[in-house]
Amino acid sequence: MRALTPTAGAAAGSLDNALLSDIAAHAAALDLGEASSRRSFAALGEAGLLGLGAPDNADGRLPAMATVIGEIAAVCMSTAFSVWANRMVVEYLSTAQTAYSTTAVQPLLQGQALGVTAMASAFKDAAGCGALELRAAPVEDGYELYGPIRWASNLYPDSMLVTAARCETGEKLVAAMPLDTPGIIVGDQFDLLGLGSTASSSLKLKGVRIATEQVLSTDFAEFIGAVRPTFLVLQSARCLGLASTSLEQSRLGSHGVNSVFAAEVDSLVGRLALAETTLASFAAAVGTPNQPTKKDLLSLRLGAAEIASASAALEIRTAGGKGYVSGTSASRRYREAAFIPVQSPSEAQLRWELGRCT
Repeated sequence: MRALTPTAGAAAGSLDNALLSDIAAHAAALDLGEASSRRSFAALGEAGLLGLGAPDNADGRLPAMATVIGEIAAVCMSTAFSVWANRMVVEYLSTAQTAYSTTAVQPLLQGQALGVTAMASAFKDAAGCGALELRAAPVEDGYELYGPIRWASNLYPDSMLVTAARCETGEKLVAAMPLDTPGIIVGDQFDLLGLGSTASSSLKLKGVRIATEQVLSTDFAEFIGAVRPTFLVLQSARCLGLASTSLEQSRLGSHGVNSVFAAEVDSLVGRLALAETTLASFAAAVGTPNQPTKKDLLSLRLGAAEIASASAALEIRTAGGKGYVSGTSASRRYREAAFIPVQSPSEAQLRWELGRCT
């Protein structure tokens, strides 16, 4: 597959200190809903950091994208989550490589518009633990879409939505459409424990007309198989980024009476280091003859989620009373980590799929 052309001045895969510091400085405001996780996208786009490795580890740059997402997650999970969602839509569009997707991906790479990945139902369908909820009815020169999307983020009028639907004939398709397409109804923004600045809500599609050119693929299984490695690698990077900061803070707090937690800190630090090494290896191997198996990727994602949750919980315990104060960074990371086991693929889905992998 052809690699996307990076924006001029693209970095090699690590954020400029000034940009990362700016993201960190606004994490508390995002947590309070006083700003939008979109605020950093123009700068990230200008730095060429929103499409590294797309598609399918192009030019061997998926490890760099994982580094970027991990670095952002270490200071602001809200921004990291929005960047991950946008990057996955970049992956979908660049994997399709149609005339429509090639044009549609450009604003997402530049940070001028954001991508909405509404593919949870698609991944469940592909895994055999769910079914596509959207229905597609063929019409002249395209399709009409009907049904619910239970959760999506980056929901702005100028965003680009990618989702999947099923026809009565059994055909399954993946399609892209602007979020302001007539018939797309955005629900009230979710009131979340964390990530409240990510413009997240549910959607209803009622007679949404799309043209044939907006269909990214009708080979559903092949498409999901192509994008799944990047999907799981970058989710894992986000988990480990959050864990790294929680463990750093736990180590700093493990003195005096908190020294009783030292062994637990050391154990998690060791698990984090091993997971980071595995992530780097898997990211580099995506799109090569040595690509990690589905089981390998699911195991990495589940392990990364477990490390993030355990690390955030440990930070709260070493922080003491201030960890229970809602405005502290320890509390913010704890609430952000609580989202990880329920984000699709949820912990339940990961365990279910792994139990059926050979």
